[in-house]
Amino acid sequence: MAAHQYHGHGVPGGFGYAVAVTMALIIAKVVGAWWGHSLALGADAAHSLGDVGALGFAWYADRQRHRPPTAYFTFGWGRLEVLAGLANALSLWVLAGALGWDALQHWQQPQANAGIMAAAAGVSLVANGALVWVFRDPHDFNRRSTLWHLATDSAGSFGVLLAAAVLWWTGWTPINAAVTILIAVLMIWGGWGVVRDTVRVLLEAAPASIPLAEIADQMAAVPGVDQIHDLHVWTVSSEAPALACHVTLTYSAPSPQAVLCDLHEVLVPYGITHSTIQVETEAEAHPEPPW
Repeated sequence: MAAHQYHGHGVPGGFGYAVAVTMALIIAKVVGAWWGHSLALGADAAHSLGDVGALGFAWYADRQRHRPPTAYFTFGWGRLEVLAGLANALSLWVLAGALGWDALQHWQQPQANAGIMAAAAGVSLVANGALVWVFRDPHDFNRRSTLWHLATDSAGSFGVLLAAAVLWWTGWTPINAAVTILIAVLMIWGGWGVVRDTVRVLLEAAPASIPLAEIADQMAAVPGVDQIHDLHVWTVSSEAPALACHVTLTYSAPSPQAVLCDLHEVLVPYGITHSTIQVETEAEAHPEPPW
């Protein structure tokens, strides 16, 4: 006997605005890097160029993941946001490697124009800061990886401002490459958390926020339940925890439907909105599968 519950969610916005602003900033950064001879500003522009592709993919995934289930995609497209989050986080690592390598190859570079660097980076910092505010409350992996792209862009712009200040006061040109390497390290660090969490979802791991043993104990304590076995909890996407299990009833249990209602009441506080519970009698109980 099984029971299923589904809940819809609204579509969040902000991706189109982010793409448009980032495209405008790329043009400003490229012009500033060429005019001001700044490696750090050029690295920031390259990072932003990668962001455009990431934002475009994230935008598409955000729109598609709310499509209803079909006969083939029975869970809908919810996991598309997980794949988009993973792809965008990995793209941060690729960009970080390219920027770090380029910085090491250009540790010494001709004198850059600190004024142009500061002006371009200042405009970028304000615009990226506004985008970070738009995505300040990420509720899924897709928006979380997008936030990291935008946050590292903001950090990159701040780094260019810092490099411009050091260059203005000391004339030390390697500061451009040093800031670029720091930006790359930040990108790697930011991508790691998203990669770790999305891989957990793809491997059908139990969500870290859901205490599996506690749920099993509470379900087993429901009147009429003899034991809980073959219990699995996973997430289809970051917003959709799911549960499946077998429940063996005692001979003196009330009706199976009454037990099911009580079991679902146990799951509600944990945010589990999709559950499949198979009810068995003691005579029907069977060994757990090997997975």
